[in-house]
Amino acid sequence: MNKDWKARLAAEIRGAQRVVLLGVGNSDRGDDGAGPLCARMAAEKLGSGAAERALVLDGREVPESLTGTIRKFAPDLTIVVDAAGGGHEPGTIFLVERDKIADEGISTHHISLLHLVRYLQDSIGARVLVVGIEPRLREDGAPMSPAVASAAERLADFLAATLLP
Repeated sequence: MNKDWKARLAAEIRGAQRVVLLGVGNSDRGDDGAGPLCARMAAEKLGSGAAERALVLDGREVPESLTGTIRKFAPDLTIVVDAAGGGHEPGTIFLVERDKIADEGISTHHISLLHLVRYLQDSIGARVLVVGIEPRLREDGAPMSPAVASAAERLADFLAATLLP
């Protein structure tokens, strides 16, 4: 597993007063559910221990529907977790650089992830980091692969531990 994401993510979280963790993806499409699974696990691990500092949201395949909630929370950092193809082994966790996010008009999300990132940065003023989990398969009705489920849990553990005071 690439450890570089941990150092950068930890530094960004340490430098933020308020953080939104937004899981994105479709849980009915195998590994595409990695983002929502990570968000649910992180929320369970955090409990109410970081409620003033962190807001965890499951955006499913319509994360744009939560922009009002995100704006109201007023984060200075938003972490988006999504299944993302980066040419890695399935289950690899990595940071997705903004210039590598596909500008798709139609994707598994109702708007492209790049448009969401731009919106959050420009209108809310939040720094946005996209954390990808390399999927194995994203077919309708497919179960999540063990490698991706394990990665979602490792990422949730890391995020919860880093966000807790």
